[in-house]
Amino acid sequence: MKFSITALVLLVLLLFFGYRNISVKYDKLIDQSNTENRLMQNQFDEILRKYDSVTTVTKNEDSSEIRKIIDKALVDSREYRPNPGTSSGKESKDTDAKIAILKAKIADDSEEIIAINNTITHNKKLLGQLESDKKKYIKVKHENLNAINLNVRGVKILSDLYTKSRNRRIQQIRVCFTLEGNEFVRNGNKDLYIQVVNPKNQIISVEDTFLEQDNIRLVYSAKTETMYNKKDIDVCTYVDLEAEKTIKGKYIINIYNSFCKIGTTIFEYE
Repeated sequence: MKFSITALVLLVLLLFFGYRNISVKYDKLIDQSNTENRLMQNQFDEILRKYDSVTTVTKNEDSSEIRKIIDKALVDSREYRPNPGTSSGKESKDTDAKIAILKAKIADDSEEIIAINNTITHNKKLLGQLESDKKKYIKVKHENLNAINLNVRGVKILSDLYTKSRNRRIQQIRVCFTLEGNEFVRNGNKDLYIQVVNPKNQIISVEDTFLEQDNIRLVYSAKTETMYNKKDIDVCTYVDLEAEKTIKGKYIINIYNSFCKIGTTIFEYE
């Protein structure tokens, strides 16, 4: 019994010291890992700052600024020299090694900055080309409709039949046209947009109506719908006018299907 108790006590002591040794090593490993993580985070932050600097410069399309940044970094690295009178031989060697590492890192970062700049410039050109192609596609994306025989006249709304209103301004315009038949256009309901432009080149839009798609906006004055069956269809609609924009002169009346102009005419208000 005594021998068993003694052996058990020794085993417990061995386990305790072993556990303590492992705990100490584990704590050291955690500290070392945290230190390495902080160093990696600092390096990552430095790369992000450099990337932000390059992005700001390339947005301004000033490549000379990038060269200035690189040259300044190289000059700073050359100026980082130890003082022989204040350091020992070992410290001098350590400092030389650090300088060599910094020079190599600056050279690598400089090449990386130039590569990023070239990539951004290439992507800008590609983006501009894609946006231009997209706008061209939207402009031609329609159903080949054609509005002919446009007729426009002004309309005065009389609130009192016995009131002399010859000098009153028109409150509406009546727009009539023929939607020309086309066998290559699908049957169905068609959305048509009427745009009225006054002599001051202002678009009349009482309810601030507009059609928008892919950053392209079409402001219109009135919308109408018609059922199309590949034959000539007569369409008439009324457009409410804004009093402050209703002046004497020539008005441009445009008819749109989606973003495509399918008809236009001139209306003169005397």
